[in-house]
Amino acid sequence: MKRLRLRLRSRLGLRSALGLRSAALAALAALAALALGLAGCASLVPPVGPAQAPLRDNFRTGAVTADQPLADAAAASEWDGFFSDERLRRVVGLALGGNRSLRASLAAVERARAQYGITEANRWPAVRGTVSAGQQGSDGGGTSSNYTVSLGVAAWEIDLFNRVGSLQGAALARYLAQQETQRGARLSLVAQVADAWLALAAEGQRQRLTDELRKSQRQTLDLIVRQYQLGAASGLQLARAQTAFEAARGEAARSAAAVNQARLTLELLAGQPLPDTLLPPMQGDQATALPEVPAGLPASVLLQRPDLRAAEQQLQAAAFDVGAARAARFPRLTLTANAGLRSPELDGLVRSGRGSGSGFWSLLPSLDVPLLDAGARAAQVAVSEATRRELMANYEVALQGAFREVADALAVRDSLAERLAAQTAQVAAAERSLSLADQSYRLGASSQLELLDAQRQLAAAQQGLVTLRQTEQANRVVLLRALGGRWQVGG
Repeated sequence: MKRLRLRLRSRLGLRSALGLRSAALAALAALAALALGLAGCASLVPPVGPAQAPLRDNFRTGAVTADQPLADAAAASEWDGFFSDERLRRVVGLALGGNRSLRASLAAVERARAQYGITEANRWPAVRGTVSAGQQGSDGGGTSSNYTVSLGVAAWEIDLFNRVGSLQGAALARYLAQQETQRGARLSLVAQVADAWLALAAEGQRQRLTDELRKSQRQTLDLIVRQYQLGAASGLQLARAQTAFEAARGEAARSAAAVNQARLTLELLAGQPLPDTLLPPMQGDQATALPEVPAGLPASVLLQRPDLRAAEQQLQAAAFDVGAARAARFPRLTLTANAGLRSPELDGLVRSGRGSGSGFWSLLPSLDVPLLDAGARAAQVAVSEATRRELMANYEVALQGAFREVADALAVRDSLAERLAAQTAQVAAAERSLSLADQSYRLGASSQLELLDAQRQLAAAQQGLVTLRQTEQANRVVLLRALGGRWQVGG
């Protein structure tokens, strides 16, 4: 009878234990399923949509209506006063707001700023709150609960030798350098838009000149055809006139293609198609009208260039890197602290003065003393110092290059006024020569070759004047970029 009772008790105990374990396994399975379900429903990964880039409906440079929606124009800020043409200023603004490469540089600035925020946060203790609840069971059928609420600081470094501060300074300097790099990208884009604008204007003027030459050669050919039909011109004269006309027609077609290419280049920089109302004029007026560079400009004006300012900030960051590497060779003190309440009952965590809750705290300072690292920390210091020397040499090279760039642009500018005056006089002389050659040919006092030669000379002189005007305007854009977007020091 006793043996039977023992067996029954054993079987009941086993069933109780199995029941407890089964319940625990079921609870764990339910908790795991809930965690997986929440993980699947609450994904924090942002969606990746298709790229948005305004393009033409086709590859032809057809007209774009003036009321077609355009991207918001960003202000041209410090460069706005250099361009007198309202159309050019608006195209520059559209490029600053819609150029994809510029958006990438802006994202790089945001990344550098966020990185600086991380290093700045590392100087302060990170306080974390923890709430936990647990339940334990035993084979005897008993269960116990445990609830805990705590606040803690994990491994906060007390910056004895300014290691963390040096890292923060380096991150700030790199953020400022990235800002200057982005400003340099903006300035470069402004200069590229101005150059593309000038190129389109020049190509438009060349197209107008080639069309006029084609019409003139057409008129000459028609005259020779009539004379040939009347027997007053030879077959050789007709062949020469036909050759000159076909050459002019081919040049006109080439010029038209160049205009389309120049327009596409400008639209690519603007990041969107441009209506005809924003295109440059096809006449010889001054599209940019940049102010003249004042005499006696000091070389210190170069220090405001974005690339040199960025190089200065990179040098500063390298100096902070040296400080951080040197500080890493000294002991590092970290602090871990924790405090909270623990209770077997949930309401015991909030009852004060009585109840089952109990408080606890811990303070664990830690001192990390470098003893033997096979020279790794010393090598890191050497790397940082060598990097700083390398950046200093590169900065000096960049400074010399900037000085040479401005000096070359000014040297070209010194001769442009005289060259423009000479080219303008050459065009006037070629126009008089063509007028006289045409009159003389119609009176029979000169040959056809003299007339064709006078036409070619005028066309070449006019093309040279268009190119020289474009060079003069592009030279001002070069100076705008080489001087950092301003004529005045600290402006």
